[in-house]
Amino acid sequence: MCFSAEADFAVAAVVAPVGVATLRAAARPQDLLLAALPLLLALHQLTEGVVWLGLEGHAPGGLRDAATRAYLAFAQVVLPVIVPLGILLTEPDRRRRAWMSALLVGGAVVAARFAWILTSNPVGAQALDHVIIYDTDWEFGYVTAAGYVLVTCGPALIASSRVLRWFGVASLAGLLLASGVRYSAVTSIWCVVAALISVLVLLHFRDRAQRAPASPPSRSLQPQGRRGSSTPGSA
Repeated sequence: MCFSAEADFAVAAVVAPVGVATLRAAARPQDLLLAALPLLLALHQLTEGVVWLGLEGHAPGGLRDAATRAYLAFAQVVLPVIVPLGILLTEPDRRRRAWMSALLVGGAVVAARFAWILTSNPVGAQALDHVIIYDTDWEFGYVTAAGYVLVTCGPALIASSRVLRWFGVASLAGLLLASGVRYSAVTSIWCVVAALISVLVLLHFRDRAQRAPASPPSRSLQPQGRRGSSTPGSA
């Protein structure tokens, strides 16, 4: 598996239009957070492209370090919160929302743990075998990793939307794939997969729009004449 700055920029270029289309497909204000996810993931890949450029000596070290911190902050602190919250806000079923609320609380705990890791440990990145290994990937253990999987994949898996459930399955499969390829580079590998499968979020909103009942035809505001009444001027 080979990644590079060009690969990250290509993923961003493919996913960004999907993100714009997804935002346009959001019909309600509470849909906006989930609808913004594909575009945010595209920008996330763009950020890692800058990290690659810095590691290859094509960007200043200060820009590389800033991009590294921004990339990790979104992947490890922001995503565990906005994924369960975004799905919770769109979920119509009350019982499922209760479970998602619990996962949102768990996501806040996971995000706090990762925020502590980011602020209390050196933050850096290195390229190894065509993937990026971030220093913080060595710091979180299996319990934190399992919590991350639960809060980022669990809400979609229990959603009432069939398409969102497939999004959860694909996210879980992507995490397992990333861990199997190289556990120390799981953040970099999984975020590429997450960006690509975010097209399912667009399909969710389009599927919901197709299933929505058609609006009843508006009634004319003009009074209807009595049946059988003659028109003016008739005999």
